[in-house]
Amino acid sequence: MVHKTVGCVICKKRKLKCDLSLPGCQRCQKIGKDCPGYPSEWDLAFRSENEVIHAKAQKKRGAIDKQTERELSSSSSRSPSPQNILSDDVRLHAICLFFHDWIVESCSGMCEGWLDYLPDLYGRHSENSSLGNAVLAAAYANIAQKTARKDLELQATLFYRASLRIVKNSLSSAPRATSDINMTAVILLGLYECINNTTFFDFSFQHTKGLCMLADLRGSLLLHEGKGPTLLQIACCQVNRKNIQFGLHPSPADERLNSLLDSSSAASRMVMSMFNISVFWASTLRDIRSDNPEHIWNSSILESFEELEQANRQWNEDAEIAFPYQIAHYTPADHLDGKFTSVTEYHAYRGFWSGSLWNKHRGGIIILNQALLARLDAAKSSHLRGDLEPADMIELRRRATLTIQAMIRDVFASVPFSVGDIPPYYTASLNCANSTTGLPKTVGPYFLVWPLTVILRCPIASEMQRSEARAALLRIGRQFGLSFAVKSAQNYSTTEEDASPAESMELLPDFFNRDTFAE
Repeated sequence: MVHKTVGCVICKKRKLKCDLSLPGCQRCQKIGKDCPGYPSEWDLAFRSENEVIHAKAQKKRGAIDKQTERELSSSSSRSPSPQNILSDDVRLHAICLFFHDWIVESCSGMCEGWLDYLPDLYGRHSENSSLGNAVLAAAYANIAQKTARKDLELQATLFYRASLRIVKNSLSSAPRATSDINMTAVILLGLYECINNTTFFDFSFQHTKGLCMLADLRGSLLLHEGKGPTLLQIACCQVNRKNIQFGLHPSPADERLNSLLDSSSAASRMVMSMFNISVFWASTLRDIRSDNPEHIWNSSILESFEELEQANRQWNEDAEIAFPYQIAHYTPADHLDGKFTSVTEYHAYRGFWSGSLWNKHRGGIIILNQALLARLDAAKSSHLRGDLEPADMIELRRRATLTIQAMIRDVFASVPFSVGDIPPYYTASLNCANSTTGLPKTVGPYFLVWPLTVILRCPIASEMQRSEARAALLRIGRQFGLSFAVKSAQNYSTTEEDASPAESMELLPDFFNRDTFAE
């Protein structure tokens, strides 16, 4: 899935911005041509990549195409399908490594799993399916990044395109399009983009949009069929993260999906909290840019903030019971390898998934308090304080700043566990799901990228904290083969230390606006 453009074909060829009028655009009428109309939502989410898109979005893929053709022409006379380019041993090794790196097994009564159903689903539907090709695309990309082998990277691209083509062809049948097989394939295509992303724009978000469209089409059946509840939670978590990162207000489809979540589950309540925070964050960005004092600050703003704050406080109390973590303090003798940061407090979790829930919770709290500070800054500059006295505003700022700093410290304290630096006896004492092999898994660092990016973009974080977040992202990208972590470290490094939260809104790249994002 690729960065979408919604204008008509004629305006695109003329390199003009289409006005999207119905039933046809005004520009076509002015030159006496019949407007051909606009792509549908399905086509925008799942269209195949053509040569023009390759050249504009990912120049690297043009070179990949040519090299792939050369390799195929020099190969044996067998059919040039992805399966017969490399041996079964390499393919099996790639799949096994991918399952080890990315699947979190569930521990009954201790922690939930992540994609733990995938091996069984792949075993039953590996031949000629969107899922089979998606698994191989992600698996070959994963091993290619770790071994720096160009031939495996090329192979991953072939599998990716094959899966994308099958997903698109399945859209003519709603049951096929919204099946567990297809939805899981779209999740894996998003992982491929995270592993193999070489551009500024994160194309995995286009797969997130596609996943949510499929989930919305499946609707309430998600609650009763197959892996529907798990897929619903993943879809909602990804779209809420996307909306927070881009400052977008949730769409009606996003609202429908989040309303289906099971409120009795602590994990689902965390995802619902992310949804509510995304609404508050998007409203803050909109109100500050409107420069309307009545919208920037009023009594209902503080009430909404306090409601969200109370919900997060309650989630924190429940999570301490449902999936607690252990706090350890290290002496220099504990980490002679020199991998640890300057922080001396580290967290050991029951599993990577429970650790990721805690860090998503912390990232959401940082965004929530950052939004409050942005409103307070804007209200101060407008000489507007509503029912608040100056002392109250100072106290609100102090509390929000301290909360953000506490969340930043906790995210950093989770890094050693997530990247495998914690000595084995700390994790073994918890019977952690990830302590059985002693080998680090990529999924732990993958879950860290979003909260670290939140810190990197937070104007309340100190320069030292942002440098530490950037260093962690670079290490994740280079050690675990996650190119989008490196891109995040490079792309979000411009926020100035002394910028206020309101001023930091102006430092965001233009494509964070919905209009630009939609072009």
